[in-house]
Amino acid sequence: MGCFGNRSQEHCERAIEGITRYLGIRNVFYLSSGRAALWLYLKALSVFRRERNEVIVPAYTCPSVVSAVLKAGLTPVLCDNNLEDLGYDLQALESKLGHKTLAAIVVHLYGVPVDVAAVQELCRNHGASLVEDAAQAFGNSFPDEQDVKLGLKGDAGFYSFGRGKPISILHGGLLAVASDEVGHEARRIMRELNANTANVRYGLSLGTYALFSNPRLYWIPQMIPFLNLGGTVFEPEFATSRGLHAAAAVLGTMLSGLEKEKEIRGMNAKWYADNLTAGCIRHIGSRGEYPYLRYPLMIVDTGLRMRILEKLIAEGSGATGSYPTPLNELPKLREVLADDREYENAKKIAASIVTLPVHSGVDVTDRENIKRIIQQVIHAN
Repeated sequence: MGCFGNRSQEHCERAIEGITRYLGIRNVFYLSSGRAALWLYLKALSVFRRERNEVIVPAYTCPSVVSAVLKAGLTPVLCDNNLEDLGYDLQALESKLGHKTLAAIVVHLYGVPVDVAAVQELCRNHGASLVEDAAQAFGNSFPDEQDVKLGLKGDAGFYSFGRGKPISILHGGLLAVASDEVGHEARRIMRELNANTANVRYGLSLGTYALFSNPRLYWIPQMIPFLNLGGTVFEPEFATSRGLHAAAAVLGTMLSGLEKEKEIRGMNAKWYADNLTAGCIRHIGSRGEYPYLRYPLMIVDTGLRMRILEKLIAEGSGATGSYPTPLNELPKLREVLADDREYENAKKIAASIVTLPVHSGVDVTDRENIKRIIQQVIHAN
């Protein structure tokens, strides 16, 4: 509640300055959402590359990425994922890059670090920019470069602070830009955006969300319409504004607890890696201690995966599936994308992914319960 008394421009700037120091980059922009942040970068970048109008997007990712590309007046081009870190299939990516490619967006799904260096090399060879979608990975570092945060290796990176993110305050997104020239243009565009002043509505939403933040009570806020806590949907006409001052103050306050939360997430992830060892389970990314947002597994037998997921959900474990299909197969995107290709790896991911909770509310009993349920369903299969 103290944060809502600190709604001035000064307090907002102080909070963003703290985040800027944490990230260690100069050009940082605070907007109403992560997709607004992506939109801002694409709008600014396209000013300098008007002859290029295509943006490559992973076939399996959040639909809001496509929303931002379209709102920037650009054309999304899908590219298949790989099954190791859920980034791009590099061979497929090279075939998609061309003289019309403005940028490629690499997505650190569930906080899993993608091999950005390989993608960046291909982008540079074709004169395209690399954008990191680190919406689910704020604060995470590259395993082989601990001093470099995800989102800061490419030409730009963006973060989200919506529900279910590393810092979850139901509002706000952040854009980090490497180029001073593009950053200057982004700053010009920012000055033309309206300031978001819905502090009272935001306070009600955040208060209700916090009241029922226990994972076992998630169904309560999900039933309250004004919270808008449903699944991610495709919304081509989303709002683009500067972020709320009150939300920035909350964000600045919560930043201090992020490292401890990351430590717990890393410990829980390592436990899953060490203890979920059935042959039908495929682990994604590093098997060591790493602060995933959610721990992702792939269970290739789709029938078995469905039974495991149904049982985990029924017992309130906090486990979930994820995006149900590749982007071009989502009902609202079929006509928009007009892409009838079959993205083999993206389909495999959609059909086999299970994500497990790793947040600080997960204890030994929760983990053991998840292991027990998975083993029971496998043995009964």
